[in-house]
Amino acid sequence: MNEWYRADVSAEYAVGLLQLLEQRNISMELALEDTGISTAQLDGGMRLTTQQDAALLANAVRLTADLGLGFELGLCCTLTWHGLLGLGLMSSRTLRDALRLWAEYLDLRTAGFCIDLHEHDGLAELNIQDLAPGATMRNCALERLATMTACLGTQLTGQALPDIEMWFRGGQPSYTFAYLDRLAKMRFSTGLCQVRMPSDYLDLVLPTAHALVSRQVRQQCERERIMHGQNNCLVARIKNRLPLEDGTYLGMEEMAQTLCMSSRTLKRKLRYLGFNFRQLVDEARKQEVLRDVLNTMMTVDEIANRRGYSDAANLTRAFRRWTGESPSQYRAKLPYMLERNGPMEMML
Repeated sequence: MNEWYRADVSAEYAVGLLQLLEQRNISMELALEDTGISTAQLDGGMRLTTQQDAALLANAVRLTADLGLGFELGLCCTLTWHGLLGLGLMSSRTLRDALRLWAEYLDLRTAGFCIDLHEHDGLAELNIQDLAPGATMRNCALERLATMTACLGTQLTGQALPDIEMWFRGGQPSYTFAYLDRLAKMRFSTGLCQVRMPSDYLDLVLPTAHALVSRQVRQQCERERIMHGQNNCLVARIKNRLPLEDGTYLGMEEMAQTLCMSSRTLKRKLRYLGFNFRQLVDEARKQEVLRDVLNTMMTVDEIANRRGYSDAANLTRAFRRWTGESPSQYRAKLPYMLERNGPMEMML
């Protein structure tokens, strides 16, 4: 696994998991067995490696016999689990400011994922990118992060926000049914991994907002990032800048210029992370196409033209490669009108 992922997850999440296990009469010693996690790591608020986090999750799933433990952890997570970043979230002025902060400094909590916030057509999408897809227990880790993210809106505003949804790329695991009444609405086999909500939610003012504390937390987050040798997630920065208003995408040279580096340096940094620029462009195009197909006002021909495909047949071939279905089959299975007043209800 790439060195970038060696110091991945904040130990505070492990502490929260151990507390949950203790409530189920599972001892810390048993939970930490063969994980390589020391009590010094936990007591000192240090970071765990991806491998250590995965080993602890695997032990916890085995000991609890709960394959949906990632969802449980996300539901149990309090703002204090997020440490300094949690304080920053609470002190933000609006939910939009808080979610932008969450996306910007997620690498301080876990370097194995990044999130970008995108608003369009009355919707806000928090797109989740897995930066270590080859690691073990990734579904559990992803379900933990997605649920934490989906819960932030209610935790921060103190209001019920019923139209928050979690979207997952793959099919629905059987263990999700035990959590349906406790989680945000979920959709599966979407080809997308994101938390989404009406954009109106983002304008909600937080009752705990504090401008001075917010500035101080941001400054401390920057210092912590430097201390840990972290960089603002390069993949997220690229994905935020890729799409242009005309439906095209920035090229390598233009992207390098916007990031104030040479294209050679950009290639090297992406290679270090296990990515290449074309891969990120293809992923961005895929997300845009999936989003367009869900807009039933657009024909497949219009989408193909907008997203740079020579014709609808080429787009359909690419779409089948991504989802195993044609655009019309996908649209029929996931009816979703992108209305400005929020998402429609849909049965799983």
